[in-house]
Amino acid sequence: MSTDSQLNQAAPTEVATALRTVLNAILEDRAVPPVDNESVAWDKPMFVLRSAHMQRLAAFLSVVRSHRPTPPLHIMSHARDEAAIRAMVGGECTFYPYPAPGRYRLEDLPADTLQRLRSAQFGALVFLDAGNEGERLQEVERLVAAIGEAKMVSFRADGTFARPEIWRQYRLATAAFYPLIEWYHYRLDPGFPSGPVLPSEAIAALRK
Repeated sequence: MSTDSQLNQAAPTEVATALRTVLNAILEDRAVPPVDNESVAWDKPMFVLRSAHMQRLAAFLSVVRSHRPTPPLHIMSHARDEAAIRAMVGGECTFYPYPAPGRYRLEDLPADTLQRLRSAQFGALVFLDAGNEGERLQEVERLVAAIGEAKMVSFRADGTFARPEIWRQYRLATAAFYPLIEWYHYRLDPGFPSGPVLPSEAIAALRK
């Protein structure tokens, strides 16, 4: 039997088994299953953070109108987008200008605006996902969670709404996932830092 074959058939070490158990648990906590559209509170005002491109907002509005022709929407985006968003909505819309340039951060949201949003009786708090995996939306999730975590839901590129069972657990798992993968790859191959670990590659490796 060749050395390679012996290595391939060797039993995993105790450390490797324990690490795989941890990573599998993290992947479970990072799962974001779709939500039945009928379970969304269409009869109540809805808050939307425009955290993806305008085409995603247009797709979201199309789904919303299929359930309620004139929904009372509350939309937050950068001030420069207000005219375009009001034209796109074409109906009742309360607009909240995000006051800082660049990516959304909870720390840049004025305290009075946050308090106003917290006191509103929203049926759902929606943020837009340019994809289906919630990648690079950690700050977006923090901002929306500060308004009302229990009502958070994402609208994804495939036209579905989704949310994990527990948002806080999902965020903790996400924060732990990539550093742990990077550490593991470096331990296996110190030459690894030639590039980042892509999420799809990391998950595929764990499922082998």
